[in-house]
Amino acid sequence: MYEGRRAQSPFDDSAADRLRRMGLTDGNGKPDRDAITVCSCVFAGQFFDDLCDYFESYEDVQELISNLSESAENAAGKQKFLLVCLQYDAIYRTLPDPVWWISGNPVAAELFAAGFTAHLKQLNQDR
Repeated sequence: MYEGRRAQSPFDDSAADRLRRMGLTDGNGKPDRDAITVCSCVFAGQFFDDLCDYFESYEDVQELISNLSESAENAAGKQKFLLVCLQYDAIYRTLPDPVWWISGNPVAAELFAAGFTAHLKQLNQDR
């Protein structure tokens, strides 16, 4: 029986294997664009619902998404991912585990952040 604690860093040796097991990267660590797109849409949809639950008015949700979208357009890949992470912090939500593990792969993180912000913006426009 395993008695030790698993490493919790997305930058440790097990992180690449975790992403591979989730189907987000191949054996060489190259991100699967389609899988990351689906993942970013799922988490953006969940985050949109979290925003609607957190704020009392939908105008506050719209404002946050508009500000995030504008900031993300002017941000580099790593900065865009950090913006996403900061949005979770702003509403006192823990970063979901798959998103946490994605942060250890810069290319995957950039793809995820681009998809997340684009889908969140689309959800805001569709409402």
